[in-house]
Amino acid sequence: IMRLMKRLILLAAVLTASFMGLANAQATEVGTARPYGFGFQIGEPTALTAKIFVNPITAFDFGLGFGGCHDHDGHRYHCGGLASYLSLHLDYLYQENILNRTNRLDWYVGLGGRVVVWADGLDDSGRDLLLIARVPVGLAVTFRRPSFLEVYLELAPGMIVFDYLDLAIDFGLGVRAYL
Repeated sequence: IMRLMKRLILLAAVLTASFMGLANAQATEVGTARPYGFGFQIGEPTALTAKIFVNPITAFDFGLGFGGCHDHDGHRYHCGGLASYLSLHLDYLYQENILNRTNRLDWYVGLGGRVVVWADGLDDSGRDLLLIARVPVGLAVTFRRPSFLEVYLELAPGMIVFDYLDLAIDFGLGVRAYL
């Protein structure tokens, strides 16, 4: 998991450096003229995502994902195929601009939750449902051209609050197109 996280962070840094230009600031349409974004992310969980801006600095973020099983040490194991579990997350985000050049770099922080349901009814430890309180933190790059695209990197530490208490870390690298 750590190797994948390092690769995701490196990829996000390269994308950010590649797309940050030194031209005059010009507005992107994400979050203002285009408040509804739809896309996908890879990571934990791999998911279809949606983001709806309430105003230019706050938004709701949704995800419908799937993944495989892993033990408490982070080791993956076979437990019913590629989509061993389904997950749904919902977060309320506060987003603020860091850099606004040719493209825009924002950071965000939020509060939300995630529900995980095993597709075959139970994981290998006998659990069928997890509830996770989470605090997503991320970077989002939006573009002047195309003015409807966002690329983001997110880390969401959390606490499993049902069926047992434990720490959880979600992470994702994603892209969204805005309408």
